[in-house]
Amino acid sequence: MATVVLVDDYDSQREIYELALSTAGLVVHQAASGEEAIELARRLQPDVVVLDLAMPKLDGWEVCRRLKADAATRGIAIIIVTAHIAPGIRESAERAGCDAYLTKPCLPEKLIATVRDHFRREAA
Repeated sequence: MATVVLVDDYDSQREIYELALSTAGLVVHQAASGEEAIELARRLQPDVVVLDLAMPKLDGWEVCRRLKADAATRGIAIIIVTAHIAPGIRESAERAGCDAYLTKPCLPEKLIATVRDHFRREAA
């Protein structure tokens, strides 16, 4: 069964996405901080990390860069889900190593479709 680490500093956002992803048949682990996200990714080796960019201390940009720089985690797909919509943000996230970029508000169905698209690409 596919595993997702869901990272957002807002409890309500994590709960909404966890419900949707688990209902779609995915195993979901939550992280409320960048540090926790890196620890879970290293320990669990999930298929996907769903990552918010704006978090205190260790933001999503740095989490993405660190996961992609580490040989043990660089193969994990990273899907950014963020409220940052300024010009150039998507390109910056892609340079940091993300595999997909979604903007908030993001309907849970869109997130599920993006995760499934990742699995289809991996299988091809």
